[in-house]
Amino acid sequence: MSAFVIVGAGGHAAVILDLLIERQEDVLFLTDADPAQHGTQRRGVRVAGGDEHLASLDPAAVKIALGIGAGGSDLPGRLAARRAIADDLRRRGFQLPSLVHPAATVSGGATLGDGAQIMAGAVVQTGARIGRDAIVNTRAGIDHDCILGDGAQAAPGATLGGDVRVGQDAWIGLGASVIQGVSIGAGALVAAGAVVVGDIAPGARVAGVPATEYQ
Repeated sequence: MSAFVIVGAGGHAAVILDLLIERQEDVLFLTDADPAQHGTQRRGVRVAGGDEHLASLDPAAVKIALGIGAGGSDLPGRLAARRAIADDLRRRGFQLPSLVHPAATVSGGATLGDGAQIMAGAVVQTGARIGRDAIVNTRAGIDHDCILGDGAQAAPGATLGGDVRVGQDAWIGLGASVIQGVSIGAGALVAAGAVVVGDIAPGARVAGVPATEYQ
């Protein structure tokens, strides 16, 4: 079985490390662009340094888990940048397999793209399609026949009703709810706690109950 290297060493990487440990996977080390992280440890696994440590690895023998989250401002931009990093790793020959925490529930009728990450307590129902490098975070619920586009994220506690369409690099915030049949455009941002009852245009930002657009 191939060992993993985690790219990133922040909070999201710590959660990914826990996921891999729970799956009894072998994790060689973490990398991070921040020199302040170098030489530190996460649950006994060292942060070896920057991404230059990937150059000596055989892509056929090592798998990559992307531990880069999307915190901070300009969430859609950070989501797109995260997906670009994943694509660059693939061009270098690395595999980024989908990862499912043992405490998540994923229907056998759901489809997960490469690099998709399903965290503890999440539920993904039948017919759902989770895109490449998308994240279904802690306790998020993705109901039947939903589509979560490439690089999109459902934050902890977010809930999508059946047949919801979420575009590439969109963000569904902490505890937000989206009623059935709604479409959310690429790069859109749904704020924490919002209740979405109608379609959201690409790149729009919405908040509130019911959710309305803001600048």
